[in-house]
Amino acid sequence: MGSTVGGPAVAGTGGANASIVQLLFLQHSAQVRGFIVALLPDLSQVDDVFQETFLTVTAKADVFDAQRDFLAWACGVARLKVREAGRKSPRQWRPLSDEVLEALAASEPPATGEDERLRHLADCVKALPEQSRRMIEYCYQQAHKPAEIARLMEWAVDSVYVALSRARSTLRDCVARKIAAEAGAT
Repeated sequence: MGSTVGGPAVAGTGGANASIVQLLFLQHSAQVRGFIVALLPDLSQVDDVFQETFLTVTAKADVFDAQRDFLAWACGVARLKVREAGRKSPRQWRPLSDEVLEALAASEPPATGEDERLRHLADCVKALPEQSRRMIEYCYQQAHKPAEIARLMEWAVDSVYVALSRARSTLRDCVARKIAAEAGAT
């Protein structure tokens, strides 16, 4: 799974949490899509349900707890969107029963080391100073080049390169500390 995200944040969603949730969704998009495919008997609706899931996850970014398993949360939203799709078009297909949906949702894969690193990264990004956090968001969530970031922040381009390098180093060290602390606690 790559760690960079292209494209701007969804309009109408604010805050760093929305950007982090969008990043996590993109990181887990194949798993979420696979989960939807497993639940939907009508494959023509997969893209619509997947997009609705993304929009809902983004809209609810403020209620997402970074300590929770993101994939389980996103799959829970997807499950609700599958039910919603079944209610909207009951004649086209018969959705799986609630009991079957619950059983499938309970069989989600456990969190991986990648999930833990991403959770720690989200926490570390939140802990960055405002300017560094904004610069990281410009670079990774909005895919701006350093020259564009310099213009947006009214900085020299060389200063942006140095600040990005320092922010990356800070994030790398922060994630490593959190992983080491977690490993020491177990």
